[in-house]
Amino acid sequence: MTRAHSRSVPRGVPPDDEPEKRRAILHAAVRVFAEKGYHGCRIADVARAANVAYGLVYHYFRNKDELLESVFAEQWAILVNALDAVDQGPGTASEKIASMCAFVFDVYKASPSAVRVLLLEVSRTPNALRAGSTRETFETAARIVADVVKRGQERGEFRRAIDPLLAATSILGALELALSGMLVGVIGAAASEEEVDRVRRQVSDFVLAGLRP
Repeated sequence: MTRAHSRSVPRGVPPDDEPEKRRAILHAAVRVFAEKGYHGCRIADVARAANVAYGLVYHYFRNKDELLESVFAEQWAILVNALDAVDQGPGTASEKIASMCAFVFDVYKASPSAVRVLLLEVSRTPNALRAGSTRETFETAARIVADVVKRGQERGEFRRAIDPLLAATSILGALELALSGMLVGVIGAAASEEEVDRVRRQVSDFVLAGLRP
């Protein structure tokens, strides 16, 4: 299928239905990528899981790379919006950092497939964090957390000697590795919500202990 043909509008698809179809494809891609891995799946697998025509996937996405990048962008956008909501809400800097950690683990409990794709496939896919939406949203997430750390420093909650952006990337890194450990079974916390909550509390305590005077 040529690119020109793949970008044509499919017959019989009402314009108002297109956003819903695109979301269905993205959600199906998450499931298929989590089950088969990015390199082990085909566009046909995604179309089948989304219950749409094969050609419709190519209407919204040029190829599998663009589909994966769109999955990354959507999931990072969810994270960024949640971090921003916590940042704009009430509470001390410590409470906000704890709430951010809690949100990440809540996402894991609600949608482990999405977390698996976001964390494991990004490490296996060259240029997954190349310049573009995914990298920009990662930088935005880091700066939101850094702003919380900086305000905590200004209020005397956190040590002033710590670089806020370095602290933010370290926090995000700690969350990523803890979740990755659960996904691959190293930590073994995937068995129950109680175990996930136990890991969440320990990661949050560890992060805050490193920030406080």
